[in-house]
This record gives sequence, structure tokens and C-alpha cells, in this order.
Amino acid sequence: MRLNDDDKAMLDGRQGEAKRLAMDGLVQLGNAFGAEDMVSIGYAHIHAGMAMYLHDVELMEELAAKGASMAVPASVNIANADTVNWQQTGAPEKLARLQQRAATAQNQMGASCSFTCTPYWAGHWPTWNTHMTSIESTVTVFCNSVLGAKSNRDGFFAVYAGITGRYPRFGYHLDSNRVGTHLVRVEATPATISDFSCLGFHVGRLVGDGVPVFEGFTRRPSLDELDALGAALATSGGVALFIIPGVTPPYASAEQAFAGKAPRQTLNASPRDVKAVYDEFCSAKDGKFDLVHLGCPHASLEEMKTYAALLAGKQVAKGVELWITTSRAVRNEAQLAGIVRTLETAGAKIISDTCPISCHFARSASPDPKLGVVPPPLRAIVVESAKQAKYVRDMIRCDTLLTGTEEAVETAITGRFVARRRA
Repeated sequence: MRLNDDDKAMLDGRQGEAKRLAMDGLVQLGNAFGAEDMVSIGYAHIHAGMAMYLHDVELMEELAAKGASMAVPASVNIANADTVNWQQTGAPEKLARLQQRAATAQNQMGASCSFTCTPYWAGHWPTWNTHMTSIESTVTVFCNSVLGAKSNRDGFFAVYAGITGRYPRFGYHLDSNRVGTHLVRVEATPATISDFSCLGFHVGRLVGDGVPVFEGFTRRPSLDELDALGAALATSGGVALFIIPGVTPPYASAEQAFAGKAPRQTLNASPRDVKAVYDEFCSAKDGKFDLVHLGCPHASLEEMKTYAALLAGKQVAKGVELWITTSRAVRNEAQLAGIVRTLETAGAKIISDTCPISCHFARSASPDPKLGVVPPPLRAIVVESAKQAKYVRDMIRCDTLLTGTEEAVETAITGRFVARRRA
């Protein structure tokens, strides 16, 4: 790799031990992927330091102690506990306190403790052609596909990029790789955010780590629908970029998206394919559930408004838990708008920093035994997101009941599962 003088100074330790460690890791990454040089990034979405694992938190504290600081604006990904209101989720206090230690280290390094998988709704909005880095696949695919920024799926290397302000030039940082591979003909535009989620999940399984180019939408999808589409594509497949001509910068046509070449494969996505995803994730055949969860990925303010409109003047059924997960920033906006009051009056719990698959519910994790984390027994969780359904199955290891947002709210109010009504 060609390194400039500043890169070399960091690698040689002339700018401190933290930058030396970070640059060394990035050089190894670049060499592994054949990068010719580095690019300067403008934004980083970084690891939270997950409290389930003591070493994970200690790693962030060690970086802070070595003088690490973010060289670019940085937001922090979702965590293992709501660090302010952990009691309402039933999280062990030791887990929350350890997560607070990680937050202290993040603050010391100059990162924004957003603790969210949707930092764009919290004001982090990298613009077209901004090179960036992200630990969260939902952020990567949204920023690449909706905003036109340039990012790979980075893992912990996002932290190192944030510290140095640099990243190896490979993958989606090269325009030559930002080209469509599969043409997806949508036979009917999905009607709801949940439908877009199921469409993305269906397509992601077919294209793998390819770049799907969508055509046939009868209207321009909303930002929330695009968010759901991308999150699901990145869950069932390894998609980091999708292209909708006229939506994804700078592509004005399918021909431009494929750089004048023929697609590797042409796929049709029908209403039946969307329905099949709903059916697949309705595995609790008796319809019984322990929790209704809204907000995956973390809800935007517009989604919070929708939830409030559906719950206004209503009451969550006795014995039903309704969780709405969102970022701190969106929660604060919703608080000022009176939305939180409406939701909490109805009996919903507004939870920030974490979500069911990232909190103490997870059975796929092996937490430090000193934390006293004992996942509660859960039969099934009602969800509005195919991404959440997949991870509930994998991480919490219980059944799911996937339905639309309106139906999920109705489920919480009546105490009886309401399946998606659309054909």
C-alpha cells in the first residue's frame, strides 16, 4: 500500500500509541484486500463496546487511556442495555453499569453516544461521495444506497478508521465496484414499511453480496421504506449497496447503474414472494406471544408519529409488553412533540440504546458470568420487521410472529395476534 506522510507518521507511532495501533490494523486490512492506498473519511459509525463482554468494554477503555480520539464526526452503534432506563427492560444493573463504563470511554474519545443502528435519524447524515466507515450493516446500506456516501461493512475497523480519519481504498470506496449485478423487477410496489422489509429479505437471499438494481416501483419509496428495504437486504444477504434509479445518487437509469453491461441475473419479486416471508416468520402456531416489538431498525420520528396515532386513546392489553425502540435523539424529539406521553399513556415502553436482540434476552451470547445475565424464557415475539424476525430466531432462539405495523399495534391492544391483512 502507498501511504502518505501522515499515514506513515501514525504507523511509526509519531502521533501516539492509539493511532499507531489503529493504522497498523488498517494497513493489515488494506493489504488483505489489495488496496493501493488510503482515502480520507468524513464520518465513522463505531462499535459501542458491548457490555455482555467485559473484555469488549475494557478494549474501549484501553484505547481511551492510550489517548485515542475521533479524527472525524463519529456516532456509536447499538448497545446491550438502555444505559438510562435499564430497569424497564429488566436488565441486570451490573450489565447497565458496565455499558455506562463503555459510554464514558466513548465520550472521552469524542464519539457521540448515540447508541443506535439508525444514526442518520439522529442527525448523522453523510452526503454524496463522502467516504465513511460503519460497523452496522443497516447504516452501510442506507448511506451507500440512499445518501450516496461510500462505505464497506467494516466491523471493528470502523473504530480504527474513526481514530485515524483514514481507510483503505477497496470495495465500495471504488466507483468501479459501485455497479449493479442483479436486475430486480418489482411486480407490485409494497404497501407498507413491513412489506418493504419482507421484499428486501426475499431479494437479499437471492443476490447474496451482489448489488440489486430495482425497477418497477409505482411510486418513490419513503425514507423509512428505503431504510427497511436496505436493512433486510443486509440481513438475509451481504448487500451493502442497492440501486433504485432516480433515488440512489448518482444513478438516473438502470443502464447507468449497470455501467452499460447486462445484469448477471434478472429476478422478479412478486406479492407472493413478500407474503412468503411473512408466512415463514409466523412460526408460533398457537399465536401466543410474550412481547410486541416496534422499531427495528431504531424508529425514526415519522415512525414514532405513526405509532402514536395508532395508540392514541387506546390501551395496551393487560399482561402485554409493548416495546418501541429508538435512538436517544429521536426519543428527545418525540418527547418535545408530546409523542412519548401519548405512547406511554397507552402503556408502551420507549427504550433507547438497545433492542430485544441486543439486550439481555440474547441466548447466543456468552456473557461474563459476573454480570448475572439470565435470559428470560420467551415463547414468541411479535415483530414488524423481517430483520428483527431473523435475529430473534438466531439470537433469542424463540418463535416469531411477523406482521404489519398496524396489525402489531392491534395485537398489543387486543392481546391476540393479528396477522397481516394484505394479500
